[in-house]
Amino acid sequence: MDFLRHNFFLDEPLNVCVQLVGDSRPGTCPELEEFSMGALQQGLSLMAVSPDGAVLGCVLNAVSQHEDIEELQRLADECPNPKFKLILGLLAHIEKEADVHHRFDVERVFEIPMLSVDSNCRGRGIATALLRDAVELATSLNVPLVRVDCSSKFTAMAVAKLGLEPVYNLKYNTYLPPGAKQPPFNPAYPHDEVASYVKRL
Repeated sequence: MDFLRHNFFLDEPLNVCVQLVGDSRPGTCPELEEFSMGALQQGLSLMAVSPDGAVLGCVLNAVSQHEDIEELQRLADECPNPKFKLILGLLAHIEKEADVHHRFDVERVFEIPMLSVDSNCRGRGIATALLRDAVELATSLNVPLVRVDCSSKFTAMAVAKLGLEPVYNLKYNTYLPPGAKQPPFNPAYPHDEVASYVKRL
């Protein structure tokens, strides 16, 4: 969690766009921490660690069931933080539109909700290695489908290298949540869309 506060919380495109953590360093957002713990508590997440014990990157993994779609919408509806509520609402919308459980007729899906690499270590293949190990873990658990929702263009490029294919995409400038008069998300270039990538195992 400390690694996420110093990295993902601060530089994930949607978090930056809505200024989720403001000027706090490291980033703090109780609602995002609670959301992250939902995946961490499944015990499937992975870290890349240097020989001296420093965390270089991490990938949060979780196995979902179809009914979890409704749980995500409930979290969005009940979220007291208006900024994180926007993000959860977008994630719930994508979950419903992609509908991978029905589309691929699977009971369980290996989800990768967060991928983060220390800003000082990027470009060294750490993200690719973490994703590769996550896919191998899913295979060992006999989960038939891996899914990653990519809010970052860089994450989308990384998952595509591993053979995942897009099944749904949404341009940020076309997304209007209920009651909104203009799109709430306008991340910095090159992050112009969120896309769901999957791979059958």
